[in-house]
Amino acid sequence: MIVKNLISCEPQEEASVPLTFDVVHPANQKVVFQVERSSTESCAKAVENCQRAFTSWKVSPLDHRCAIVEEAARLIEDESSGWAARLAAANIQETSSTKWWTEFQLKDVTGFMRELIQACKEVIQSQTIAGHNAEIIVDREPFGVCLAIAAWNAVHLLTARAIITPLLAGNTVVLKSSEHTPYTQRLWGELLYAAGLPPGCLSVVHVAKEDASDLVSQLLADKRIRHLNFTGSTAVGSILASLAGKHLKPTLMELGGKAPVLLLPDADLVTASSHIILGSFLNAGQICMSTERVLVAKSRYRELVAAIQETWTNTSVSETPALFSSSSAERVKSLIRDARQKGASSVIGNDMESLSGSYVSRTILGPAQNDMEIYREETFGPVSIIVTIDDESKSNDEVIDEMIELANDTDFGLTASVWSRNPVRALGVARQLECGAVHINAPTAADVPKVPHGGWKASGWGRFNGVEGIRIEVGIGDPHALPLHIFDL
Repeated sequence: MIVKNLISCEPQEEASVPLTFDVVHPANQKVVFQVERSSTESCAKAVENCQRAFTSWKVSPLDHRCAIVEEAARLIEDESSGWAARLAAANIQETSSTKWWTEFQLKDVTGFMRELIQACKEVIQSQTIAGHNAEIIVDREPFGVCLAIAAWNAVHLLTARAIITPLLAGNTVVLKSSEHTPYTQRLWGELLYAAGLPPGCLSVVHVAKEDASDLVSQLLADKRIRHLNFTGSTAVGSILASLAGKHLKPTLMELGGKAPVLLLPDADLVTASSHIILGSFLNAGQICMSTERVLVAKSRYRELVAAIQETWTNTSVSETPALFSSSSAERVKSLIRDARQKGASSVIGNDMESLSGSYVSRTILGPAQNDMEIYREETFGPVSIIVTIDDESKSNDEVIDEMIELANDTDFGLTASVWSRNPVRALGVARQLECGAVHINAPTAADVPKVPHGGWKASGWGRFNGVEGIRIEVGIGDPHALPLHIFDL
């Protein structure tokens, strides 16, 4: 099977077999699909079709656009349509995603789609402002053709928000698929066309890793591309931001994270331990909001270790899923080795070397020091560290201040979690953390569809979700003043 580009609303028929690249399953290293390798010409055609469709799509009634997204959500929920089964099967074929993780996304994504519909209805309307002898009408207008690049690790949620948000706002979209999930992301395009999306409003192009730099540069240099939204690594985001800046293209970026859990002196460690485990190991830690650091007073370290170990012993866990590549797994193992060599012990996980290929044992290490590579690097694997704060002869306020300082001592700033029996104190701490979202007495990995989601610092800028997610996909149109006054000079 060759997974082809989706330009307009049908896969492009080629006179001959196109150049392809392979999708290799990370667990067994077997080729699962061959994928059409996009060229300069096919990317240009994708943009051309989207630009042509934009003329009519931008003036289509908002209710019409919302109805298409609602129909797509209905198709996912309707078992007889087969769409949920197709999307789930494709994701599991291409990646090591578990059945639970895939089904969780598909159950969650329909509610997310409906929240976007509601947010769009709140944002896409004219605003009237009383001005000097006039009423000023301010409209929000779509940009035009948007480039969307969504990561593979939560492919259904990330793809949906990357393409549906700009489409609802009246833009057309070129989606550059991840080389790890091209089939799943093409199916999302097919789903929207099945729901009634007009031809040309969405194109899905597959780009081989070795071509990515040249073809994405070409897309961002194209004057018809007016906006970029990207979810992925900080390293790639930095390159894309530079390219977009060169061509003065506005961007929305959600990048990496190094999420801390702050266990304040009065925290319930038993309850927190289950959320630390969830946040550390969900999807093998391959989530930008994964728990990476746990901060606790030194006097409570042993109590925390005991709570985590007991919770882990009593937790029913599935087989460790593979990471997305063997090189990623080896990088994570290297971080673990470095931490152990510098004094960290395993709170959970001792069989790292027994796992080969793309597998890494679920691991929590402690106590960690700031000279360890894992202290600062995003692991993007099933690993977290415990950092202790010396609380001898210190007040609780002094300990908390040091926790805040350590939590902010990172280049990243996506999410965090604060645990305390005193919600007022926890909220006060949350407001001092340099990150996009802080969850109180909850895991670091959480996202509410109607709430703005994004990061600070090297975790990106702009916001997905809710009304802010819609606003960032539109520009302010030319204000109109009524009545017009002509002055005789």
